[in-house]
Amino acid sequence: MEISLSSENEKFIQSQIANGIYKTINDAVNAAINMAINKITLSEERINEFNKEVEIGLNAYENGEIFDGNTVMAQIRKKYDL
Repeated sequence: MEISLSSENEKFIQSQIANGIYKTINDAVNAAINMAINKITLSEERINEFNKEVEIGLNAYENGEIFDGNTVMAQIRKKYDL
């Protein structure tokens, strides 16, 4: 497989190799791809977690297990003497 890098990216990778961060261009490119994969995977996990939390909230709402925000804040202020 052949890839073309912009001159800026190539200079950056060469500086990383010169500084001992990576041994070869292949190592640098593989590291970048692994970071991208991790970012995508992490994003998907966060989305799934968020969706689960939303589902819990919707279920609580449908079951009447909700609280008025102003009432809750008043109770917190009273409890902590704020």
